[in-house]
Amino acid sequence: MKKITTLIIAFSMFGSLYADDHKKEKREHPNKLMSAKECMETKTGIQSLLSAADNVFEDIEEYGESKDKAWNDEKWGEAIAISSLAANYSTVYDVWCKDMINHRVKMRMKKSHKDYLREKDKEKD
Repeated sequence: MKKITTLIIAFSMFGSLYADDHKKEKREHPNKLMSAKECMETKTGIQSLLSAADNVFEDIEEYGESKDKAWNDEKWGEAIAISSLAANYSTVYDVWCKDMINHRVKMRMKKSHKDYLREKDKEKD
């Protein structure tokens, strides 16, 4: 009975020691999927898609009443498809890029504030 108890204790200790093994891995950011360049390209792509959807909506507004139903249906389908793509890419940007960019902006603000305080201290001296 003592041998079984000893084995159970040994296995439970081994399991808890193994569970901490993941802390040794050092990664830059666990959720980083896209680089800053890819995030900026995604943002530019979203702007392009929104602009294209806006152009289609303007065409519908301008020519919609003078064209036939098939043309209107095609243009509305095109506008919806482009708008959906923009929405999907916006979600990707929001999930993978927004926090990273906000963090960079915050770090720059801290650095500029520290630089300002250093300059202020130099002026006092």
